[in-house]
Amino acid sequence: VRTSLATRAGSTELPPSPSPVRRFLRCLVMGLAILVGTAGITHARSGLACFGAAVGEYLLPGVGYALLGEYDKAVIFGGLRWATRSKYASYARSPNYLRDPRDIYKTEKITVAGKERQKVDIYLSRETFYGKAYASMYSNLTFVTIYDLYDGCGAKSDTYGLMLSPFRLDHFWAEATFWAPTVYAGVVPLGSDNVTYHVDSDLSRQEMINLSLVQYQLVGIGEELLFRGVIQRSLYNGFSGFLSKNAARWTSLVSASAVFGAAHSGQGFSANSGVAFAAGLYLGYVYNPEVDQFDLIEPIAIHAWWDTLLVNRRLRESKFVERKAGETARNPLATRTYPLFGFTYHF
Repeated sequence: VRTSLATRAGSTELPPSPSPVRRFLRCLVMGLAILVGTAGITHARSGLACFGAAVGEYLLPGVGYALLGEYDKAVIFGGLRWATRSKYASYARSPNYLRDPRDIYKTEKITVAGKERQKVDIYLSRETFYGKAYASMYSNLTFVTIYDLYDGCGAKSDTYGLMLSPFRLDHFWAEATFWAPTVYAGVVPLGSDNVTYHVDSDLSRQEMINLSLVQYQLVGIGEELLFRGVIQRSLYNGFSGFLSKNAARWTSLVSASAVFGAAHSGQGFSANSGVAFAAGLYLGYVYNPEVDQFDLIEPIAIHAWWDTLLVNRRLRESKFVERKAGETARNPLATRTYPLFGFTYHF
């Protein structure tokens, strides 16, 4: 989920944020901690072999599934994770890869027509854009794997179908809970004309749009499978052991949303913790609208299209200029001023 950039008075540089790999590990550790805390002893023992396979699958994509006899998933999920991880590694090894967000994002408050506005400059080498996109894909494919191996040991029959959730219009075409945020994402003012991308000459706007479509569809799929399909459902099962089912439903919804909020740093166009928490409440309610009723298809579709629409619009509406060799947010080689009005929203 993405939202507006936070700024301080005057010209600002964003503080350091976790790398995509560290962010992924933080989500994984929080999720596992909750699962360990809410799982029963019997369930833990019966799932020991599956947990071992899951660890093996995480360390060596495809191996865990192969040990479980799920050869199709070893090829598809394991293969995709190998491919995205290899792509990320190849771009990250380049000296042109910008690791620190302070080298990528720069925000500055300016005054336009007597009103305080915000100017945003984003600096991307080709290696930085592709490396971070593939790191995001790898993380979210891993979240899919965690869901598939959790409470089913890789034998879930619905995982492939859930991967197609954003396109299963027959399931949610008449649901206002889907259309309200989706239409809003398509029309809300973004202030993108006040955002400037400084990109390498060999990185085009269209190829960024094309790859971002795949990247942000996977964000919606992976994050919902992890935060709703694994964490919220696990908390519901755990709380149901000593609370009424209705109390367990609300407690798990709020708790999972808090974890979702904590996993978002607010760096770049990423949602801050408060906005992510609110989004988690909405998505969690859509996932679990009634006691013992769970539906992952619609929250996946909402999340995937929200991200995709807003990223697509921002890339199409923002200004693009050529990045000079060695130019970064902390080392701008040219000074430009652009008018800024309105707030930006980017989930």
